[in-house]
Amino acid sequence: MDSLVIDLETKKSFEEVGGKQNIRDLGISVAGVYSYDQDKFFAFEENQLAELEEMLLNTNHLIGFNLKGFDNLVLEPYLKKVSLAKIAITDIFEDAVKFLGHRVGLAGVAQATLGESKSANGLEALEWYKKGEMQKIKDYCLQDVKVTRDLYDYGKKHGHILFESFIDHKTHSIPVVWGRAPEVPVAKLVEDAFNQRKRLSVEYVSSENNDGLGFNKQRLIDIHKIKGEEIEAYCHLRQSVRIFRLGRILRAELTGESYILPQDLQKSLF
Repeated sequence: MDSLVIDLETKKSFEEVGGKQNIRDLGISVAGVYSYDQDKFFAFEENQLAELEEMLLNTNHLIGFNLKGFDNLVLEPYLKKVSLAKIAITDIFEDAVKFLGHRVGLAGVAQATLGESKSANGLEALEWYKKGEMQKIKDYCLQDVKVTRDLYDYGKKHGHILFESFIDHKTHSIPVVWGRAPEVPVAKLVEDAFNQRKRLSVEYVSSENNDGLGFNKQRLIDIHKIKGEEIEAYCHLRQSVRIFRLGRILRAELTGESYILPQDLQKSLF
């Protein structure tokens, strides 16, 4: 089964169809696709979407940027044989928003992560459609597909993507586990390590690359306290007690080494 990266350009704007509640009426001018199995890009116009549906019949993984909130909803009215609900989705936009709590754009994430930028924007694509300049739409749409593919490949390899914060204008990381989700949930391993007082080896994605050695680091930690998403632990790399975010731990492994907390010593005296 294939994995496809997909991006759509529409015929109409939200204003033309009466608002976002009518998203299914936007229509598709061009659907851009990259096939991992074929290592090839495809651009389908509206009258060729049956060919895209044939590709979807042999696909078990779709990758995109805001697929769930936009592209899939626009595409569904054209499909007669395929249910998108039965295909696994990696939505880069959704994963980023879930972690950050705010929206990010493809252009900003691609620029920070890959040093690449979008060649145009959706409003320009709408104007091209009105003028019948379909090749311009195809070129733009496929460039977005390529950027999305490269962004996914980067995150899958490195365990994070990047964005520039509008608050401090610094580059920060967004941890992702695309294609590398652990067999045992990290939260359970963290809880087990604390309850058993076992040292934990973790791959941790720092928010910033302050030391120039990369965002991802292997750390040995002795957990002192767990409070929701925050973990207070002694870090053997930094040789001090630090606060770690659970969502920034990509992988964890119990080392078998034990440690003792001050409260454990106090209890042993009574």
